[in-house]
Amino acid sequence: MASFRKLSLISALFHTLIILLIIPVTSQPQPQPQACESFRFPNTTIFLACNDLPVLDSSLHWTYHSSSNSIDVAFKKNNANHKRWIAWAINPTSTGMVGSQAFVAFQKSDGTMAAYTSPITSYGTTLEEGSLSFEVHEVSASFEDGTMILYASFQLPGNPKLVNHVWQEGLVSDDDSCLSHALSGDNFKSFGRVDFLTGKVSDRDPHKQNSKILLRKVHGILNGIGWGILMPTGAIMGRYLKRLEATGSTWFRLHRACQILAYIIGTIGFALGIFLSGPSLSSLSPYAFVHASIGIAVFVSATVQVLAAIFLRPDKHHRARIFWNIFHYVVGYGVIFLSVFNMFRGFSLSNPYHSWKNAYFGVIVSLGCVALILEAITWFFFCKRRNKKEMNLEETSANDNIPPQQIV
Repeated sequence: MASFRKLSLISALFHTLIILLIIPVTSQPQPQPQACESFRFPNTTIFLACNDLPVLDSSLHWTYHSSSNSIDVAFKKNNANHKRWIAWAINPTSTGMVGSQAFVAFQKSDGTMAAYTSPITSYGTTLEEGSLSFEVHEVSASFEDGTMILYASFQLPGNPKLVNHVWQEGLVSDDDSCLSHALSGDNFKSFGRVDFLTGKVSDRDPHKQNSKILLRKVHGILNGIGWGILMPTGAIMGRYLKRLEATGSTWFRLHRACQILAYIIGTIGFALGIFLSGPSLSSLSPYAFVHASIGIAVFVSATVQVLAAIFLRPDKHHRARIFWNIFHYVVGYGVIFLSVFNMFRGFSLSNPYHSWKNAYFGVIVSLGCVALILEAITWFFFCKRRNKKEMNLEETSANDNIPPQQIV
């Protein structure tokens, strides 16, 4: 009875945790409004998206035209100085300064605004005027009330979802020439990536970005092996190997070893996922937020399953065993279903790795085919044994009905 009460307690705890995890999944985090959204341009131009850049007191506004893959951009510098130039650039080939295609603006000594394009070919550039590697439709600038704005309309040279961009400011000489910008502080941090489709801007260092990509790969591999492959394999062992009388208790040891290994590997992958998510899940995109929440549900469910198996698993002859079996099956198959489902969500977050998604799909289909074949074999032998038992019972019953004098 005590074991039954403990099992009920752990079951209630499990359902409470699941409910607490479902609530944030169903209520998506709302993005916080940015300061750039309240700005009204002096020429009444309206841009459909904007983002406050992390350094140099700047913001980027744009409208992307998908039909022509062209874009209208406004780079705004707050607290600007009439003796300083501003520049915003995209780099179609790399993540740094060299190779950037820049738009430059500053106020000349006669009070008029200079706005032009400049290809960056070296770190010692003085932003000489020149043509860019893609078509530019228009460049202009304005300076009013301490706010300098650089406008540009151009043809995007590549994918709008992954654009490397750089922004800078520096001093203007007395003869209206651009001097080199500072090489430290915020001027050393003013680069990143922008997604013109979703509006997401990243200011991360490219070396850190590469490390994060590597960690994301390791996260996917570990979770794929642990939750996505070993966990279903262990379930197949537990369901079908125990039907073979010749295995004895070996099936249980194999089932337990496989599930423990899956849990250890999957937990490492889960920890990497939490690390990659950052300090708060609310900073993730809605799709990534759901992926992370399902991952947490999988880990919590599997942990409850492991703890229950260690401390609450009753003897097979105990009257509470049936409740344990129901709990074990429901949680176990629930973890497997959520794991497989979340694996495909994870692959969808990593567009370059379609081959991984196809390979995992092949593995899951193979495991499913093996399970179906073993299920058919199991039912065949089960029906065969049941028929044999029924025949033996009929023979026994017939013999019991024969009068004693007829038995020789």
